Amino acid sequence: MLGPEMENILEYWRASVERFPLKSAALYEGEQYSYQRADGLTRSLAGALREQFGLRAGQPVAIAMPNCIEYFLAYWAIVRAGGIVAAVNTRLGPDEMAYVLADTSAHILLTHGRVWEAVAAGLNDATNIQHVIAAEGDDALAFADLLEANPDFEDAQLDPQAPAVIAYTSGTTGKPKGAIMRHRDLLFNVKMCLAAHGFRHEDVHMLALPMFHCTALYSLLPSSAYLGSTLAIAPRPEKRELLDLIESAKITTFLGPPTLFAMLAMGDELAKRDTSSLRYLGYAGSPMHPNTIRRLRELLPHVELRNFFGLTETISVTHVLPSPDALSHAESVGKPLPEVRGIVADPNGNPLPSGETGELCFHRSNVISDYWRQPGKLQENVRGEWFRTGDLAHTDEDGYLYVHGREKDVIIVGGENVLAPEVEHVIQELPGVREVAVLGVEATGIRAYLGELVKAVVVCEPGRTLTERDIKRHCTGRLATYQVPQIVEFREDLPRNPAGKVLKRELK
Repeated sequence: MLGPEMENILEYWRASVERFPLKSAALYEGEQYSYQRADGLTRSLAGALREQFGLRAGQPVAIAMPNCIEYFLAYWAIVRAGGIVAAVNTRLGPDEMAYVLADTSAHILLTHGRVWEAVAAGLNDATNIQHVIAAEGDDALAFADLLEANPDFEDAQLDPQAPAVIAYTSGTTGKPKGAIMRHRDLLFNVKMCLAAHGFRHEDVHMLALPMFHCTALYSLLPSSAYLGSTLAIAPRPEKRELLDLIESAKITTFLGPPTLFAMLAMGDELAKRDTSSLRYLGYAGSPMHPNTIRRLRELLPHVELRNFFGLTETISVTHVLPSPDALSHAESVGKPLPEVRGIVADPNGNPLPSGETGELCFHRSNVISDYWRQPGKLQENVRGEWFRTGDLAHTDEDGYLYVHGREKDVIIVGGENVLAPEVEHVIQELPGVREVAVLGVEATGIRAYLGELVKAVVVCEPGRTLTERDIKRHCTGRLATYQVPQIVEFREDLPRNPAGKVLKRELK
């Protein structure tokens, strides 16, 4: 006989505590936190948030922390108290930090000494914050003291429709917006994660992505609790530390941006390590360079490689590319997961046939309910039953999806449309190119009549030198004349957001 259906992620947590009390829920800097131990710590913290700081059901608590065990404990404590996890990007500048802290409307902030300087820069203008609780910080209430409060506490009663997490968009096209994830949305995402990544009870998941990122908030934290598996929290995405953790914790799954895996694959250090526990690498945010895929397959022949795709606004991962297709369809994000409905639409919202480029849209049922404190804002991008992502995409005849970037990022040169990913793909085929970003810049002077020019920002592989002439000569004959970059710039690296997406606005 089937048991009752779970209605919120707190039920995931409680079930694993009951079934696997001595199993490791989290690993951090060599210390193990069993489900039983973590349960006691989160219970104390939840009670303190409620009794000492007046947290009430449905109220947000801002978390601005680096990757650490305190973040893990805070996440589950806030859920237990009936609050909403309001995740703040610790890499924001002062103005954006102030904006996001204020936008959360939280009166409690949980932070950490490692990021205190960045957080403090925004606190003066965030007058809603009344209580600052810090781990490893001298200027605020001590987080550790609240883990020992041990109050008389009962878990909140949580409605499936209640907000659980506020995850802020990257703000690449304006002010960051807080995407509201309800408990029912997180439950759906866990189901899609199992389909996309094949997570198992015995897994030890590497958590190297920032914990404020939606992959951690939506997927890794609730999925590990659902399965009773283990999260190994990496304090920093540094190569040696990650390799040490793979060995010491016997990591089995690892989600991250392609740049992180490219960094791990460089040199010969990975080949010298014991990676026998690894079985799965999942990457997202941008395509993985075929050379990186080949190198990883050479070093990790036993490991599956899958590209996956989703948005902060979609309530789950939406597409996954099977490992056998990693090279043959390297530019694709794969095929839609079960219960995910998406189309590529023309300007009137009509579905386009395979091979034609249009706007990627997802059914309203696969999208968040709204943005925090901006009721109706999401509806501005909804047409009929479909949420308009602003991303250009196409599908091929076999149903694989290819995402070309933002609609507003199309470069118009003398009236001709140039898709930046098409130019990037050609340039990346040139030996010596590690990565490239293509964007449009305003045409001036005698070329002003063109409207925009194509600019390529190129990062060379270590030890390789290329010239502007090399890039243009390689593109000539492979691209239309108006697609060949008129401007070529070389840099040591590309600016990226925490999801690994290139911040092209910083390359203008």
